[in-house]
Amino acid sequence: MIMDEELRRQNAELQKALTELKATQEHVVRQERLRALGQMASGIAHDFNNSLAPILGYTELLQMSPAILADRAKAGSYLQIIHTAAKGAASVVSRLREFYRRQESGEALAPVNLEKLVAQSITLTQPKWKDQAQTNGAIIAIVSELNPGPPVSGDEPALRELLANLIFNSVDAMPSGGTITIRTRRDSDFGFLEVSDTGTGMTGEVRARCLDPFFSTKGERGSGLGLSMVFGIVERHGGRIEIGSELGKGSTFIVALPLHRAAPKAAAVTDCDAALWKPLRILVVDDEPQVREMLSATLATEGHQVELASDGVDGLRCFRDGRFDLVLTDKVMPSMSGDQMACAIQQMAPGTPIILLTGFGQFLSGEMLPGISVVLNKPVGILALRKAFVTALAAA
Repeated sequence: MIMDEELRRQNAELQKALTELKATQEHVVRQERLRALGQMASGIAHDFNNSLAPILGYTELLQMSPAILADRAKAGSYLQIIHTAAKGAASVVSRLREFYRRQESGEALAPVNLEKLVAQSITLTQPKWKDQAQTNGAIIAIVSELNPGPPVSGDEPALRELLANLIFNSVDAMPSGGTITIRTRRDSDFGFLEVSDTGTGMTGEVRARCLDPFFSTKGERGSGLGLSMVFGIVERHGGRIEIGSELGKGSTFIVALPLHRAAPKAAAVTDCDAALWKPLRILVVDDEPQVREMLSATLATEGHQVELASDGVDGLRCFRDGRFDLVLTDKVMPSMSGDQMACAIQQMAPGTPIILLTGFGQFLSGEMLPGISVVLNKPVGILALRKAFVTALAAA
């Protein structure tokens, strides 16, 4: 009897200890998730700021010096830089899934000119490696040694971000200034992008861990996301990365990317192309006034007639009262979502081409949303709209 009581007492103590251990583990996990979330948010803000720097800089320059607008070549080059930087900013969130994500089957990669990529990236990162460095009393030079050749196969915005992160990493490794050298070359199968700096270099231990997410030696100045994103992008492209570094003697990152192999050209969709260039009557539904007006202006320049609606309920009313060749709608709206409105429209007029705009396009597809012809990720440009129109009209 005494032994049974002792066993019960010990069992109760073990159960109590186990409960306390589980509670402690849950607390640690919550704390780690919050820490990771904070670091992730810091990294996102860091990347956004890097993308926004040339946008703000060049737009302010154009506003303060309107005479530049008279120089069409210079104004055009500034606008191209702004456009490229804006596309980079738009893809920051989607690039978070680049961590160790392998190439998905069927994911199309396009030919990318490495030399053009280097020139763009040097210009886009100038506020960091030149202006900000000089403000801190450091002089940094970038030298390019480019050997033109066939294009690599890749996602250009992602590769631009890869190179920008390598440049930023080199700048951070040279607080007193130095030289960054960017080289390109090819062999029979790969295109090589090499970034070298004359910075502080890395120990063997740091070099072994520098590609890990959230690993950083920069303290408050670093998010630990830049090089891990580089690695994820390289992996997704089926490439490889090599790192050479010695403490006090700088670092070299060599990225190898498969050369682009031209696929047979698909048959042209002449019927859809011809239909696309006929003026269409389009219903645009979005609860954001600026987005509505931007889409209206874009479609009007393409020769289409546009009617605007402020939400799903308003869009459904407009559709009932008019005749439309195509509907372009946001997904997340008050009262009635875009996909709910699409289902109602398909009941009224089956086969209506409907394009859904969303910030979650990488996670959705038309098959997941009944009534939707095409899912288009925000923000959207003219070329993406044209392609979506062709696909939606073909489906109809």
